[in-house]
Amino acid sequence: MDNESARLLTSPPASAHASVSSATSPLASPLHTLLTIFLNCDPTSTQCHKRLSTDLLTVFLLASLLVMARLKFSDTIAPALAKWIKIPPGRIRMAKFTEQSWLLLCHTLSLCGGGWLLYRTKYAKAVLGSREGLQWLWRDYPADHKFLAPEFKLFYLLELSYWIHLAVSLVIEQRARNAYEQLRKSSPQGAKLPIAQPPGRSDFAALAVHHVVTIALIATSYWIHFTKFGHVVMVLLDVADVLLPLAKIFRYAFLQLPCDATFALFAVSWVITRHVSLPLLTLSIYRDPFIYIPMHARHWDPWIQESFWSYNVWYVFLALFAALQGLLLYWGYMIVRVIVKVVRGGPVEDVRSDEESEGTVSGDVSAEKMNGFGGNGVVGGKGGLAEGQQRKKSMVKRRGGRGAKQDGEAKRPAGAV
Repeated sequence: MDNESARLLTSPPASAHASVSSATSPLASPLHTLLTIFLNCDPTSTQCHKRLSTDLLTVFLLASLLVMARLKFSDTIAPALAKWIKIPPGRIRMAKFTEQSWLLLCHTLSLCGGGWLLYRTKYAKAVLGSREGLQWLWRDYPADHKFLAPEFKLFYLLELSYWIHLAVSLVIEQRARNAYEQLRKSSPQGAKLPIAQPPGRSDFAALAVHHVVTIALIATSYWIHFTKFGHVVMVLLDVADVLLPLAKIFRYAFLQLPCDATFALFAVSWVITRHVSLPLLTLSIYRDPFIYIPMHARHWDPWIQESFWSYNVWYVFLALFAALQGLLLYWGYMIVRVIVKVVRGGPVEDVRSDEESEGTVSGDVSAEKMNGFGGNGVVGGKGGLAEGQQRKKSMVKRRGGRGAKQDGEAKRPAGAV
């Protein structure tokens, strides 16, 4: 390889600068300079090239900051927000409201930021499955794919950090639930437990697999220069991820009409983004690399040309997207069950709901259940509330009858028949 060829392979081509710079609006100069330094970018070209080991440290730092921000949000902002929109009191309900508010905030910021970065790129139309957009996910690989604007690199590392922080939170929640169950089984009936019960999550295994697959896809696509493809997938899937927590928040506030309308939008967006657009992108993985990636770049050369293409990589990506689609079909089946129940006249409820209590070892129906709240998702409404209140009245009536009988026996004079 001569010197000129080596220079072309290790320096950003004009097309790379054009595509990256046109993909984003320029940030203010001081902020842009700070990002350039923080993300180990080349200050002369204002592009990020090398995936240094410090990127791992950056991801760890960002994930830690997200965990701390979530704790701060849970302690200060979420209670104030719940009071402002008049969420009824309840420990489990408040825990779920806090979680959904945090997810709504994060996915809204991700959708806005990712959409802003995507808007002016050549591959923006890939979100719609357009061939005009899909081809730019692969053209000029790897030369036009290994140079990132600082804003884009920050967005990508933030996305990876976000899913890592969700996975860590999920493990902590599950350990807390296991500790609670062990304590409950070892305590006498009716005893007040010293720790509160975490909200139930019956689809823990599916969520855990989903988080692992998502982290693997983001990290791998970043490492092997397929960030354009990952960018499109992130923006595409964020649409439904914004609508679902919003519908749940409406449900917790007993705003039934906004809840139903938002859930309907969520169901439609889920089908379009998860089961139409995402399979089209998976088809692009299967077909388009052999059409648009040059023959000389379709080989494993991570050191000189920085090309990470190989049949093994191709198989891994197809397998990961197949696993992701399987999980999405599982959750899609649950959504269909909710829709069928609504069509039959029932309330919008989350079929994943678990029985929950407020921390007492007892066989009684919990306060959350009696108030029409039963699980992690879009449940409740007037139907669930009415049913819960009816059960509550019956229990009070039965207890009242027993109490009146006991009072009568206590007041009956000695010797009376």
